[in-house]
Amino acid sequence: MRLVGVDVAPGELRIARAERRFGTTRLVGLHRVPCASGEARRAALASVLGGRAHDVIAALPVADLAHRVLSLPFRDARRIAETVSLELLGQLPTDPGDVAVGHVAIGAAPDGTRVLAALARRARVASIGLDAARVEAALVGVPRLVDGNGDVAIVLADGARSAIVARRDGELVGLRALASHPLRDAEAFAREVRWTLVALGGSTRLVVTGADSDDDLRRQVARTTGAPVTSLAAVAATSWRDDALDACAVAAGLIAGPGLVLERPARQVGSARRVAVLAAAAAVLAVVDVGIVRWQLVRQDEALAEAVRATAAAALPAGTRIVAPRAQLEAAAGTLAGRPASPASVLALLRELSQRVPSDVGLELDELVLDGDVVRLHGRTDRFESIDVVTRALGASAGLRDVTAEDSRAAVDGRGVEFGLRATWRPTAGAPS
Repeated sequence: MRLVGVDVAPGELRIARAERRFGTTRLVGLHRVPCASGEARRAALASVLGGRAHDVIAALPVADLAHRVLSLPFRDARRIAETVSLELLGQLPTDPGDVAVGHVAIGAAPDGTRVLAALARRARVASIGLDAARVEAALVGVPRLVDGNGDVAIVLADGARSAIVARRDGELVGLRALASHPLRDAEAFAREVRWTLVALGGSTRLVVTGADSDDDLRRQVARTTGAPVTSLAAVAATSWRDDALDACAVAAGLIAGPGLVLERPARQVGSARRVAVLAAAAAVLAVVDVGIVRWQLVRQDEALAEAVRATAAAALPAGTRIVAPRAQLEAAAGTLAGRPASPASVLALLRELSQRVPSDVGLELDELVLDGDVVRLHGRTDRFESIDVVTRALGASAGLRDVTAEDSRAAVDGRGVEFGLRATWRPTAGAPS
């Protein structure tokens, strides 16, 4: 992705170009192009871009914003976005009219999220005069250019666009526009920096940057504040260092990472066309996917139906016409179940009982009674545990249900245990004779 940050200053355009690949942003170049009119700005930007597609981000000066640090009792991004504009507008003394509102999360609060919220009149946003993908608040991203994640205060010395932003413990703690002009009255500018820093809670590191910054101004700020002062180029991360970094600090901060987005103007026709093409492609893929799934389900249904028909044909008498396989199988099974027990089925029951009883269990059977579908057994075994073994063994038979031991007691003659078993018999269709 090619990124371009644009800072529209009086009389010139400050441009930062970067490329983002695999989550890493690499600075390509910084440019200062003299231009005074909107047409000249667009021409200058087009010349720098060279006709290639870029994600253009424009900056709006801090002095043109109304902003507050808000603590909201939410962590969900959607609820924060729905609430932040109402909360910010409620803190203004008058109705600002048609505005663009944005916010950026700056840290976690005990019961929610701390956000930096800002708004600007849409007329001021439109006055930038560039076809930008989005408009962001200036200076918010500049602390990300500094090497390390410690406390730092960035002072932007840039005429009427001067401002200060402070970071503490890795989080943004304040943003202020400065009224003093650094070139007209450096002492007044330094004094305003001093009391603004006090209001923001102070900082252990002070960076003075911007198009109007120089060594004399930094020495003046250092004397007034009593804090060590350096330039942005001296403390920037290696990947951001450039001779023009101080003059183009705002433009570079726009592409350093997520910022406070105020406006996302309508994209160019080409972008809209690409979105439409992607949407159409997604719709076509969805239809194709539904068709494939339906075809697979139909194939599975046909396979299951064929398996049912084959099973019915094998189970029913030869020559039977298969019309409704499930209903025909159920009717045949009901007919078989309703028939009285035949000698063949009784013989099958006796064979099943003899095969189910474990060979290592000593069992003497005295009585076997078949009364309809009820089977009763009475016999003798060596110990009570053997009764449980026989009960479980018969209970595993497909033709016997509800196998229950009853009348278990020690034999009168003292030899073993007498017991009775009761079960429900279900003759198995097709049992061998």
